[in-house]
Amino acid sequence: MTKKKHKLYTAATTAIAVTALVVVPASAANSFSDVSKDSAHFSSISTLNEAGIINGFPDGTFKPSQDVTRGQAAKMIAGAFGLTPESTEEDPNFKDVATSSAYYEAIVTLVNLGVVQGYEDDTFRPNDTITRGQMAVMVAQATGLTAEGESPFTDVPQDSPYADAVTALYEAGIAKGLTATEFGVEKNVTRGQLATFIVNALGLAEEETVAEEPKEEQPTEEQTNEEEPATEEQPETTNDSSTLEEVFTKTLAKQQELKSVKATMTISQSVEVNDGQETMTMDSKGNMSMDIVTEPMQFFAEGTMSMTDPTSGEAINLPIKMYMTAKDGMYMYEAEQQAWLKFPSQLFEDALSQTGVQPNAAEQLEMLQAFADDFTLEETASHYQLTLKGAGDKFMELVQQQLGAMDLGVDADLEAQLGDMSFDNLAFTLVINKETFDVEEIAMDMTINMQVEGNSIKTRQQSTIKYHDFNAVTTITIPQDVLENAVELDLSEATAALESKKVEVTANK
Repeated sequence: MTKKKHKLYTAATTAIAVTALVVVPASAANSFSDVSKDSAHFSSISTLNEAGIINGFPDGTFKPSQDVTRGQAAKMIAGAFGLTPESTEEDPNFKDVATSSAYYEAIVTLVNLGVVQGYEDDTFRPNDTITRGQMAVMVAQATGLTAEGESPFTDVPQDSPYADAVTALYEAGIAKGLTATEFGVEKNVTRGQLATFIVNALGLAEEETVAEEPKEEQPTEEQTNEEEPATEEQPETTNDSSTLEEVFTKTLAKQQELKSVKATMTISQSVEVNDGQETMTMDSKGNMSMDIVTEPMQFFAEGTMSMTDPTSGEAINLPIKMYMTAKDGMYMYEAEQQAWLKFPSQLFEDALSQTGVQPNAAEQLEMLQAFADDFTLEETASHYQLTLKGAGDKFMELVQQQLGAMDLGVDADLEAQLGDMSFDNLAFTLVINKETFDVEEIAMDMTINMQVEGNSIKTRQQSTIKYHDFNAVTTITIPQDVLENAVELDLSEATAALESKKVEVTANK
């Protein structure tokens, strides 16, 4: 790879790293071209997409009327309820579910928990469509619900294998029939309907209903009005600087007391590189769940990054799984090799020494406090919302401070060029609980432009981190099989492989 191409790659990577520091809001179902705000399932799809539980297709659609397969349902339910595989789980060894399948972990987990079963011929049939009756059984098993009364539906008699599950979901308000007397146990479930079932089961919906037609997504005026958050309190804006300072101070104090937290992150990003003749676009979208303990530093992350190959247009889904503890080091799962990699001790020590510059809420607030005049403060009965909008020199100073703290190893002339970065768009939001002063959400939407040796690089990123279960995680333990079987990562070989891949990409271009 030429020095120029290497710098372009490094610049794009640096832009990604910089924008990842100050974390950003996903556009959710608004990003799906076939899911309008008038859709009966818009709210449910938005909720699950923002939580990183469901994704759309590479063409930007969600296909809410498409039938759901058994494999898709297993993955959605496992993700929604936070069900993850344990090292002690028994592999059911289904003949039609390879260990490399995107549904493998979810299916193994649900089978071991008794949420779903395979067939007598040792198959799971992940590509078969799932019926409303089967879906009811899966959701009822996942939630632990059982019926108290009798089924109100004529197509679900008491001796039906679906009777207990359907009745339990009906009694809990999770599922309704297609009509007052028909549940439709043999009818297929659509992607939109399953999203609504799951949201209702999680208790995330206020007025959701799953009694829509099985295929058509045309809500009545009454249904549409029911889904409007008309009763939600609208935030009030204040310019009182003393209130803003008080919120900052109390929030900082609370964050300094934080011992552990769980979080979910969603991120979407587009990087455009234009050399004056053509533009190469790299799009990616990901979701991740995280457990974090602050002292001693421990970290577990799991998720998926989806991207489109800029040359072939092929959709690529990369699983992400990583452990890090001060005691044992840092480990990452490599999907292609289906093996765990252990980072070299020096690299781990460098990463551990820089944990102070990672995007945790306390560090974010301390740096942003210098820019408090640029914030607006809104509040509802339960939350404060701090928002910074716009672009300019003051925020550029903040980004440069963070970039310098990261020690990314960029050379002097590239660092000087990165100093010419400009922001076309910026929206940074923190959502703070008024009672506890916990930071429950950090969101950001930003666009960065930079010039590197005559090439224009434009990066647009949107992401959201939602924090929950404050101080609930006591310790994070790396599984023994990971510690024993991990392969030591050789940085020299990894660098050579990366350079080879870059040359290949450049040649294809």
